Amino acid sequence: MKKRYKSFVCLMAVILLCFSGCSIGKSEARPIENGTLKVGMNLQLDKMCYVSPESSMPEGFEVEVAQKVAERLELKLEIVDTSEDNLLKSLDADLYDCVISAVGLADWNESHYSHSDAYADISEIEDIVGVNTDNTKIAAFTKKNNPMAEKINEKLIELRKDGSLGEISKKYFEKDITIPVQ
Repeated sequence: MKKRYKSFVCLMAVILLCFSGCSIGKSEARPIENGTLKVGMNLQLDKMCYVSPESSMPEGFEVEVAQKVAERLELKLEIVDTSEDNLLKSLDADLYDCVISAVGLADWNESHYSHSDAYADISEIEDIVGVNTDNTKIAAFTKKNNPMAEKINEKLIELRKDGSLGEISKKYFEKDITIPVQ
C-alpha cells in the first residue's frame, strides 16, 4: 500500500511539474527593455516621422502617435531611427518592440508580422508625405506572435475613440486621416 501511495505521489509531482512547465513558454506583453517602448521609425517621411531641422528631435504624426501609445502603456518612448528596408526586418532581431512608421497593411507584412488594426489611411495625403503605395492603410507592427501587438492595438483603439489621433492628424495634415473604430 505504501509503495502505491509513493508511486501515486511521485506521479502527481511529475504531472504538476509538467503543467507548470507549460506556462513558462507563454510570454507576457512586456517591452524588450523594462520601462521603455522602443519604436522603430524611418525618420525620412515629411509630416509623418522626421527629424526637425530646428530642434534636431523626431517630430511628426507617427512620432506623436508613438508618444501617446507609450504614455497609455505607462512607458517611456525611445525612437530607433532605421532605414525603410530594415524597419520590419529589425523586429526579428529584437532591436525594438514595434514599428510605427507609415507601414501599410500589405499581404507580405501581414503574413510575416503581427500588427494592430489599421488606424490611419494615407491615401489622401500621399503627395504630402511622399509615399506612393497601393497599401495606404497603416498599422503598428510587431514581431510575429508578440503579445505587445494586442496591448498596442488596445491603446490605438482608445486613442481613435477619444479623438486624440484625429487631433494629431489635423495638426500635421489639416484633416483627419484616422480610420474610425468599427
